Amino acid sequence: MSDSIDPQARESPPPPTLAQLGLQRRTVPVPKVPNGYALSRVAVEHRGAYELVDGTGEVTGALDAAGRRAARSPFDYPTVGDWVVRSTEPRSDRRVAITDVLDRTSLLCRRAAGPRTRPQLVAANADTLAVVTTPAPAGSGSAADPAASHPAGHRIEWYLTAAFSGGARPVIVVNKIDTVSNVEYEATVDALRRRLGSAAAAVPILATSALDGHGLDSLGALAGDGGTVALSGPSGVGKSSLVNRLAGAEVMPVAPLSPDGRGRHTTVRRQLVPVGGPDGGTFVDTPGLQDLIPWSGDLGLPAGAAVLDGLAQTFGDVTALAQHCRFADCSHTVEPGCAVIAAVQSGELAAQRLSTYLELVADMAGDRFGDRSSPR
Repeated sequence: MSDSIDPQARESPPPPTLAQLGLQRRTVPVPKVPNGYALSRVAVEHRGAYELVDGTGEVTGALDAAGRRAARSPFDYPTVGDWVVRSTEPRSDRRVAITDVLDRTSLLCRRAAGPRTRPQLVAANADTLAVVTTPAPAGSGSAADPAASHPAGHRIEWYLTAAFSGGARPVIVVNKIDTVSNVEYEATVDALRRRLGSAAAAVPILATSALDGHGLDSLGALAGDGGTVALSGPSGVGKSSLVNRLAGAEVMPVAPLSPDGRGRHTTVRRQLVPVGGPDGGTFVDTPGLQDLIPWSGDLGLPAGAAVLDGLAQTFGDVTALAQHCRFADCSHTVEPGCAVIAAVQSGELAAQRLSTYLELVADMAGDRFGDRSSPR
């Protein structure tokens, strides 16, 4: 019998270390793990089960009975990106038992789709939210705002607010720059910066191409030293292709655009993907989200991040003007003495900027998860 090593086995990368998964990035204490238990990170969330990853490899786990009994809201369950304490040996159905979910350092959360107002956790413990979009080709949008009709469009402010509110740093990734000229790309960036107003200085814009590799070093650097980057944006902007290039393998399915140019929903679940290399790091690929209405209720973060902070950072120009309105509860629509309306009339503030702010505030109105008595 030959004792040669299978070449495929030899080429398989080792499991990521806890440091590469981002453990050293945590800004809250890590509890002492008792014998018979280990720290893992949630890579994929299924209905009632979770794929966990750590230095020993991958394992399937489930929240133990005590955790399920104590859960009062979706925030009490693990989600992708969470750090958990789990048993080293299976307990039932060949699944290890998740006994504790560590405090989150950040949380991306949106209002779930559907008539019922409830939160949907997108990713936990992400250092960065990369909002992926594509450049506006010539002839799209208007001369004043060529970025208006490209994927993500004016909804970019929704993503930024969710990031700021949840304690993540937002960046904008303009992917597929190989499909347009330099002039068209620069026009898109200029339009985006005008659209972002006062937030533009705090939100970097990266140019990438999953096809030819342009900008992948800069994007990958965001996950250096165990960082976690969540990729979000509409379908068809190339999120999964970027993850595959960074991981060096086809870990996420991809598909061409539909005949009408619209994106296909190839990613059907959120997944944390270690990108490997000496600096480690992870990316979270998310399904295409045409709408990400930030959840305006309590996120339960130790740092106390709140949606009002997110609004103030995304729309600092609007909220600064609002301090000078005659009425404290001014809606900035019809009230006399409204400093925001006056700024629009004088040209100090773009009318579209106020319109976008009011639309976002209206979308988030009423998001208060007051009933914490019913688990999902």
